[in-house]
Amino acid sequence: MSLSLIRLAIGRTSGTVHYGVLLDGAQPLAACGTRAPGLQPVGETTAHTLCQGCTRAWLIITTAPHPGGEPDFRPAAGAGKSAAAHRPIPGHLLGYCGKPLDDRPSTARRVCANCSALDTVLDRFRRTAGELTLPGGEPCHVDDALLWAPKGRGNLVIGHHRDAATGTAYCGQMLERPHPGAQACTACRRRWEEAEVLRQIQTLPRIRQETTGWQDRARETFDDVAAALEPGDAYTLSGCAQRHHVAHVLGRGGMGPTELLVYLTGEDRLSEVRLRRERLVAVERPGPGGPRASSEL
Repeated sequence: MSLSLIRLAIGRTSGTVHYGVLLDGAQPLAACGTRAPGLQPVGETTAHTLCQGCTRAWLIITTAPHPGGEPDFRPAAGAGKSAAAHRPIPGHLLGYCGKPLDDRPSTARRVCANCSALDTVLDRFRRTAGELTLPGGEPCHVDDALLWAPKGRGNLVIGHHRDAATGTAYCGQMLERPHPGAQACTACRRRWEEAEVLRQIQTLPRIRQETTGWQDRARETFDDVAAALEPGDAYTLSGCAQRHHVAHVLGRGGMGPTELLVYLTGEDRLSEVRLRRERLVAVERPGPGGPRASSEL
């Protein structure tokens, strides 16, 4: 019988939470190797702080590898050739240790000790836990109509539409977490509907026109992180079969995720997307030349 990955913590409502499983006899096993008496299952919407090791373990376990293939080791971003090699998290330019990585393979013989430690712990976790029932990775396309709870206040009847360009509610409130099932704030709903109308009558026709004949254009193709995406780019990534055409970069904070408005050609619609900055994407960027000659097709 397979085991499901769940959240484990000592405190019911706060403290540090880990990802792990319950073995036979309800014995908790954390993915990061933490052994602490009193670990017990907790809910998905509590105020716990996520263990950093478990956060990286979750990405390693749940993210599909990059379609173009990945080397076993990469150097840290900006590091020299003699620097330690790092094991990359699948689908990310991020090491097992959490360091941002370069987009080239490493030739170093010395391997990062922290990457090796998490690799060893995860290998032991997988052997002990056996077959796992894995949830899907982080969703690619955001539910644009999803409502959020205001920061510091939970269990409210009213939810707010989130403005991806600012990270706050359309009414200006700071937000904390998704709050599905709530009633929409009147001010947020009005401004969100206005923004949606503008997208449908202005942005959607424009991006449709811009993507016409995309396959016949001269394009530069390369791998990079989501934080490097620009309007006019198209990209694909592991775990999603769609080609995403970037209409706008909505938010690109120094520590937060990259937030984009993209056009999905397969569905002929616009969607907001939130990606980790280190997410590895295959980028197609229009080149300086015009349409490709027929001999190049």
